[in-house]
Amino acid sequence: MSFSVSFNPSVPSDTVAPASVHPEPGDDYETLVIEACSALSDAGGCRFHIGGFGSDEWPLDIAYDLSAFMEQLPSLLAGVREYREVEVDIYSQGIERTLSFHSSGDLVTIHCESRTNWIPNPVRESIDRSELVSMLSKLAKDFAGGLRAINSELSEVAPFERWLEGEVH
Repeated sequence: MSFSVSFNPSVPSDTVAPASVHPEPGDDYETLVIEACSALSDAGGCRFHIGGFGSDEWPLDIAYDLSAFMEQLPSLLAGVREYREVEVDIYSQGIERTLSFHSSGDLVTIHCESRTNWIPNPVRESIDRSELVSMLSKLAKDFAGGLRAINSELSEVAPFERWLEGEVH
């Protein structure tokens, strides 16, 4: 299994909209992501997936693990697009993995370091750079779509409203 990351915003049809979150002007991106992931978690039915490095399905949740990943998504996308090395730390207890992305031409090599008893096998995987950018952009759009599906006001806040339109930077 090679590296993959996705978000499935399947929200059950009988889902009651979560308590409305009223973003404050000046709320930073990280605060908005934490609130968004909390609302998505409360709504239920969503699924966050990361696989690779010998494990098809990492044991992740929406409220904490997705939040940790989404907080770092803009810098990850920028780094990959600009051929810079960039790290994503999935720091939640029990997961505790760092992914290092290194671009070389059309390929991105991802190194996985574990800080638990879990051992990645292999420790490095490669993915086509355009495929990775597409995968990460789809994740962002699906994340924003999940917010819209639960009628969260956050879907109308930057950057999420742009992500709904496919503008992921």
